[in-house]
Amino acid sequence: MDHHTAWAGACFTPGMQLVDLLERADLSLTFAEMGAARTGEDWPERLYPERLYPERLARDLEAGEVRLILRGEDGDTALALPPENAQDARELGAALAQLARELKAQTVNVTATDHAAALASAALAAGWQDRRYKGGDHQKAEVQLHVEGLDANASARIRGMAAGLTFARELVSAPANHLNPASMAREAQTLASHGVEVEVWDGPTIEARGMGLLAAVAAGSVTGPRLIRLTLPAHGEPSRIVALVGKGITFDTGGYSLKTAAGMYGMKNDMGGAGAVLGAIRALAELRGSIPEGTEVRAYVAAAENMVGPLAMRPGDVYRAANGKTVEITNTDAEGRLVLADALTVACDEGATEVVDLATLTGVKVAALGNDMAALFCSDRELAARLTAGAEAAGELLWELPLHQPYLKSYRKNTIADLKNSDMVPAGGSIKAALFLQQFVTRPWAHLDIAGNAAREDVATGWGVATLVEYVLGAETKG
Repeated sequence: MDHHTAWAGACFTPGMQLVDLLERADLSLTFAEMGAARTGEDWPERLYPERLYPERLARDLEAGEVRLILRGEDGDTALALPPENAQDARELGAALAQLARELKAQTVNVTATDHAAALASAALAAGWQDRRYKGGDHQKAEVQLHVEGLDANASARIRGMAAGLTFARELVSAPANHLNPASMAREAQTLASHGVEVEVWDGPTIEARGMGLLAAVAAGSVTGPRLIRLTLPAHGEPSRIVALVGKGITFDTGGYSLKTAAGMYGMKNDMGGAGAVLGAIRALAELRGSIPEGTEVRAYVAAAENMVGPLAMRPGDVYRAANGKTVEITNTDAEGRLVLADALTVACDEGATEVVDLATLTGVKVAALGNDMAALFCSDRELAARLTAGAEAAGELLWELPLHQPYLKSYRKNTIADLKNSDMVPAGGSIKAALFLQQFVTRPWAHLDIAGNAAREDVATGWGVATLVEYVLGAETKG
């Protein structure tokens, strides 16, 4: 056992569970079909004694809004406009989960509608709560959700995605004294029970493999680094090897380039990229029958704590990366690109045919794009199209930014090494960080900067899990 408290990752956090059948519903959601609103058809009979007319109840309803219209001993009824698209359905799902929580409903039924899968997925995501660290008896039974019209395949896909999303959110939500590189590796090893091949490299192995950047970032922590490798083997001989690479900084003090107190709070979430990658593998393990034939999926998580200590890296130090390039440390708080650089090198060296990394990498990404969308950088047009299609299918937003090569010149000026890890100039910082990473890839590659996406108001989102899963499964491109 290391010096940290064991993480209670085995305790499943309460939320919603998708079920195939309900005996009764505490809360029922029905839709204001305009034809039914005029004739009164297909509306709950118990509304009529109250002289409640559907056309009146639906008045002023907006897309994505759920309105409680009746409370009764045999259950409550809510009304919504039928969703016209997947985004409307996702908003309805989130609103329904909130209403169920307010009403303390334990069973929820939804009338069949178009985009039922999007509604169900959003409701399950919005119903999640992390109560593992509450005092006393805060455990609650899961709310059962039934959505009419979902077939077995759709239900299986929703459940698989929800399992991956929950796994990611539990990782990202865990405080740093419960989740460190060693305990993250142990959690990753639980995926072996789902048919995932798992291998963990510790500090001596990492150093023996020449991963000097990952080792340097972890040098200030007594836990040391971990490189977590996971594989979902292909059906038959692999013709496509997808590598998913995640930044796994379980806590980031900034090192000797110390963050402010306000800037340091919330840095347990600096492993949001690792959480998304591990969550995607968890979901894909459930959905492996849908992975295209010949596709092998690998994951590489570079895990470290960026701490201050006698052995911690200092500004001005120079370290050698796994690909032989040397890097001068100008800013110890620009550590994510260092651990990713070594992981990307290993992924390419081990034969990946395409590589995608996720990282809560730069604060200036939040300034540029906010928290709703991630920044995409990509060296390959076809890969960018497939990732964009995956994000669209997942309901997650990407915005592509350019890999403007001249910006890298400032990382090569006035240094005794091949590269600096920062030029200390915020302008264009997300682009320059992506260009730094590009120096360590030899395959078609994409980088997703998810700073600001991994947590909202201190609640882990699991952003990126669904995008990665849809990308691997082959969401259709448009255009």
